[in-house]
Amino acid sequence: MSTALVTPQHTITALVQNETGTINRLVSLFRRRGFSIACFNAGDCEQPGYSRITLVVNGSEDEMRQCVRQLEKLIDVVEAEDLGEDERISRELVLVKIDSGSTSQQEVESRLAGFDAFVVAWGTASGVVQACVKPEQVEGFLQALSPASILEIVRTGAVAIKASDLN
Repeated sequence: MSTALVTPQHTITALVQNETGTINRLVSLFRRRGFSIACFNAGDCEQPGYSRITLVVNGSEDEMRQCVRQLEKLIDVVEAEDLGEDERISRELVLVKIDSGSTSQQEVESRLAGFDAFVVAWGTASGVVQACVKPEQVEGFLQALSPASILEIVRTGAVAIKASDLN
């Protein structure tokens, strides 16, 4: 039996200015501290000239608190927060290309029950299925499709939004 310690994952969100070098400075902060970024997403947000970034990072509570404080000191970062599991809504977009000769569209659609997923396109050579699921559901979704011959998988990684103020 293995007694290896599992480093917890943290979901950090940040509001940053859209400036040249912002992402480099942000990622360098984690690199200098030896943290592995499991997932990174960035995109425009509701404020022109700004982006929201979601990072999934492995580290202890203390290490992440220090990282968030360091992030907030970066000139391009407006705010940063380590969102706990009860404080966030997270989703990941997954596109899967399937060999349509190995299964039928109806068989694939029947495997999608229980997931927020649907067939996007279906042709004679291949089909594409899309899912928007909780990050912890991705592996189950892929296993549900695995009897079909999977040709390609593309994942966005997690995006998250603060939800603790919804209660």
